[in-house]
Amino acid sequence: MHSNYAAVAADTFSSELGILSRSRPRLLTSWNFREVPPGTNGGITLWGTMAGFLGGLIIALTSVLLLPFCPTGLSSRAGKFFGDDQPGFEGGSGWSLREKTAWVIAVTAWGGLGSLLDSALGGWFQASVVDARTGKVIEGTGGKKVLVDGSHNKKDRNSSRRVESGLGFLDNNAVNILMALTMSVGGMVLAGYLWELPLRTIFQ
Repeated sequence: MHSNYAAVAADTFSSELGILSRSRPRLLTSWNFREVPPGTNGGITLWGTMAGFLGGLIIALTSVLLLPFCPTGLSSRAGKFFGDDQPGFEGGSGWSLREKTAWVIAVTAWGGLGSLLDSALGGWFQASVVDARTGKVIEGTGGKKVLVDGSHNKKDRNSSRRVESGLGFLDNNAVNILMALTMSVGGMVLAGYLWELPLRTIFQ
């Protein structure tokens, strides 16, 4: 749950605040990290990336302040690392300041990675259509695909629109779902490994 919220919040922060960057975004999925128009799927800036990690940090801090924590368990990898199996809320030190700090760092980093994954997926699989006359990226209504006049070839000079990047297999909604699903499942697998819990326990 935390991994999903952290990744989605980070993606939202990076998208909504990244447009305030004064520097032009660079395409994460290009071999030469080339500059692209603002709003291009897969385009990132330092400001937007930092905003993404801020979104993950907010979720991490909120979870530490409002949610109870389970015992780490001395037999698990996490328990052996922290050296205690009692949570701080029950008088132990299993979730003391040290453990909670590690949690905040991990959730923040996971959220930031989710934002970068969303940019990568968008850069590869979502077409960014640019108006050839204005040079601005055209946004699809409700996150849907944007139609391209004439040929889909990037070098077609007769079209009023051109594809800046992306293959066009997915729309924005599908990219968001794929990112959230990947980070959620990835978070469960990582947590299961650290606490030595088989994934089948989530269905019990």
